[in-house]
Amino acid sequence: MAYNKAKEEYKWKQWKEKEERQLREFGMDEDSIQELRRSDWEEFKSDRRFYDHHSAFQGYPEREYLMLYRQDMKGVSELLDEISDERLLNVLLDADYRTLQILLLKIMGFSIVEIASRLRMSKKSIYCRIERLKKKIKKFL
Repeated sequence: MAYNKAKEEYKWKQWKEKEERQLREFGMDEDSIQELRRSDWEEFKSDRRFYDHHSAFQGYPEREYLMLYRQDMKGVSELLDEISDERLLNVLLDADYRTLQILLLKIMGFSIVEIASRLRMSKKSIYCRIERLKKKIKKFL
């Protein structure tokens, strides 16, 4: 299951409000409570960025995840190395990593269903990313 930012933020706010009520009951001053809130918020955002970036690989054991990630990294970099047209290369370099993964898997012959399953994305997301990339390529070529 993908990382749900809104749900996690809601849970964080609920937890934080409860904690702040307790701190006020114990007599902690408001400036310290606000400083603690800022610190906790920065930590939460850092965790959120990590989980958002890695949510596609939830469900994979750590070792398997690292193997898949390295294989994809190697495959994407090899794909980019093979492109001789500078304009096409610039378009692909501007694309995000997930789109390049989709492109690589599509070239390798995977179906949209297989790609969606492997990357833990919906089929509609896969189609949208492919269409967006096609439009960018057509625009520049």
